[in-house]
Amino acid sequence: MPAVDFSSKRILLIDSSGNFRSTLRGMLTSLGFGHVDAPPIRDDLLDTIGDGGYDIILIGHNDRDRYTGLQILEEARYRGLIKPTCAWILMTSDASQESVLYAIEMRPDEVLTKPFTINELKKRLHILCLRRQELEAIDRAIEKGALNRAIKLCDTEVSRSSKNYDYTQLIKGQLLLQSEQYARAKPVFASHYWSTKDLMPGFWLATCHFHLGQYSEAQTLLESLLASHELLIPAYDLLAKIHEAKGEHEDACRVLQRAIVRSPLAVERQNEVGRLAAETGQIDVAIQAYRKSISLGEKSCKASAEPFLRLANLHRYQAGDLEGRDRDYAFQEAEKLLDRVPRAFRDQPEVKLNLMLLKGQLLEDMGLEDEAASVLDEAREFSLGLKDVVDIEQQKARLVSLKAMAAQGSPPAPAAQGKRKVEHDPIMSDKVNRIGVRNYMAGKRTQAMRYFGMAMEYDATNGRALLNLAQLFLEAARDTPSRHDERRRMFDRYLRLAHRLTLEDAEKARLGELVRLGRLETPQLAAGPLLTLIK
Repeated sequence: MPAVDFSSKRILLIDSSGNFRSTLRGMLTSLGFGHVDAPPIRDDLLDTIGDGGYDIILIGHNDRDRYTGLQILEEARYRGLIKPTCAWILMTSDASQESVLYAIEMRPDEVLTKPFTINELKKRLHILCLRRQELEAIDRAIEKGALNRAIKLCDTEVSRSSKNYDYTQLIKGQLLLQSEQYARAKPVFASHYWSTKDLMPGFWLATCHFHLGQYSEAQTLLESLLASHELLIPAYDLLAKIHEAKGEHEDACRVLQRAIVRSPLAVERQNEVGRLAAETGQIDVAIQAYRKSISLGEKSCKASAEPFLRLANLHRYQAGDLEGRDRDYAFQEAEKLLDRVPRAFRDQPEVKLNLMLLKGQLLEDMGLEDEAASVLDEAREFSLGLKDVVDIEQQKARLVSLKAMAAQGSPPAPAAQGKRKVEHDPIMSDKVNRIGVRNYMAGKRTQAMRYFGMAMEYDATNGRALLNLAQLFLEAARDTPSRHDERRRMFDRYLRLAHRLTLEDAEKARLGELVRLGRLETPQLAAGPLLTLIK
């Protein structure tokens, strides 16, 4: 095996035990590592991770810690601090099934079970460093967001005779998935899966089938994988999406319940079980899932106001079938939950409005009509100050149904991750729109969408950016059957907005062409760019 110069590698060692950090630091020094940082776990640890430029991060997990290794890994991934050029190794002495499975879901490069020997540590580090050396050009392209370049490098940087060739091809497939090129990704995974029957390539192949609208093929493959490997947790999530896409909501809920029995620590999965259970009338199941989500959220960066609001609504709903003390108790539980929504979420305008609307409905159900009217009037007044126009009655109806917030998309991000305020700047808007066009021409459709959206933030009257955005959503509806309806709705929405603007002649002509294309059935749309984007 080729030698590796450990002396040039920067390592960050994270563990709550000072004795373990000292021992492991000694091991790493004896292996030749010249730069090892081993700070205690502090509030600024994630800043250290983001700013340190490390080649390797060794992170210890102990489920008794106030801030566990899994939490740090989860939040680092959530904040985008896990760079392709850095290898992450999770070290854990917690061998329980739920912790191990959740650790795998966090996707570290390696998992080391404590205690381990210096020889085992050396072997893992050696393999990781060799792989990083061979894939350095690919990793750097990914880190810069140049996905198309990274895809091409996967075919040119690593020879077929290399031990890392198959691994590199799987990276290529994942990059194609990430850039929504499902038809190109599918043969990459199919070739690997049918020759090796490895689990993850099989799962990624099923993912391609799903996004291409091939639900039967995806379902058959996933059920086959789970029959042999029931701990392949992501397969349950995808199988549930397939059932839901087919209108089989009860089956989707049952699939996710099987998943949380095996791996119960994911906040988002608990929320999905709660949502599906509520929609299918399984109120007790939904209540249990939301309670678990709230509990897990206390130690997760993925916490949101969503489970508090939905659980409060379920208690309010239950009260309608109860009498006397039981009814009063259900109302009290709903009130307590609304009061418990963490301050980080209560300060978000959307959450604040939803709290007022739900509180108003709760007071109305309790027969306190004057108080309810006062709260709802306050909600209407508050909504007038929001950036987007809100139909109060429609929003309230959505909140209080058993499909509460199902149509509102993902839960809001934590306050620290909130949306930045953008000043009105038409010149910057035009500049960002041109950057979006260049990204689109380079094949980076996802990045192009982001830039066109940013252009609209700088200037909501930028007709060029708005029409470019509409075109991309129409192309995305054509190319992604699994999200066709959602993207068609976005296309229609942007066309409606465009009709309200004062457009230049070229923009009016573009709008007319998009209206014409929008009248066609999706299969009638030509492949590739439908029109030339407007700079």
